Amino acid sequence: MKAIHNPALDLNLIKVFDALLETRNVSRAAEALGVSQSAVSHALARLRTLVGDPLFVRTGNRMEPTPRAQRLAEPLRDLLVGATRALSAEEDFDPQREERNFTISTPDSMQAVLLTGILRDAAEGDLRVSVSLLSLDPDAMLNALDDGTLDLAIGYLPEVRRWHDRQVLYRETHVCLFNPALVPVIPPIGLEDYTRYPHLMPSLRGGLTSFIDDELAALGTRRRVAASTTQFLAIPMILTQAPMLTSLPARLAQLCADALGLAISPLPFDIGDYEVSMIWHRRNTGSPSHGWLRQRMAEEAAKL
Repeated sequence: MKAIHNPALDLNLIKVFDALLETRNVSRAAEALGVSQSAVSHALARLRTLVGDPLFVRTGNRMEPTPRAQRLAEPLRDLLVGATRALSAEEDFDPQREERNFTISTPDSMQAVLLTGILRDAAEGDLRVSVSLLSLDPDAMLNALDDGTLDLAIGYLPEVRRWHDRQVLYRETHVCLFNPALVPVIPPIGLEDYTRYPHLMPSLRGGLTSFIDDELAALGTRRRVAASTTQFLAIPMILTQAPMLTSLPARLAQLCADALGLAISPLPFDIGDYEVSMIWHRRNTGSPSHGWLRQRMAEEAAKL
């Protein structure tokens, strides 16, 4: 009991520690906490005295954690998450009675495939929830989960932070999509035709190369990428008028092929498949409303 009520033990110090661990910068930690830089510096000094370790060492413009700080990171984060759950726990959640807005980030390629069910329910009045959809790049998604502006991130996310939880929704692969009226190729497309026609490349971060180019390089060949776009759903519309190829997630490609009269072919090389997951901040794991959202996403994924 005496250890718990030790006057030197202040939960605000743990919040400062956690913010510094995330931002690696005193000014950004202060901004995240809504306090002054001097307050963060003072709290860090108290922490160093309490722990008997520097905890963070300045390296250029960054504050790098010491080995002791790295060992403390997970148990202190769990402590903060537990306190948050205890102080803000929801008793239950009824989506037909309670209003709630969820903010979800996922590429537009997955919005069309995965989210139509929950959006249809919301539109038909069965639910009192609303959904705000974003398409953030992977780094921005993780940051938005941390600062609380994002409830859920969905996509190919092989690397998450230790305070994020993950659930795999389904496995996906890529196929080739084109307009057979403009690209006179009969599926399955061969490697020669795949590299002969220009490509319109989807890219979450922009740029003109992707994992496809790595696979082609391993085969001793290359393709010509004529253009790239971050807007996956624009690609099929462009293909109705342009003699180009693209490589898209298979479920989106099938949806667009059926709607626009486009053709699908397996890729002329094996790329395997990958996991599409949803991730969220661990502070929301025990929330009934957030749990309802995750269950709803899992139900939609099971239908694919």
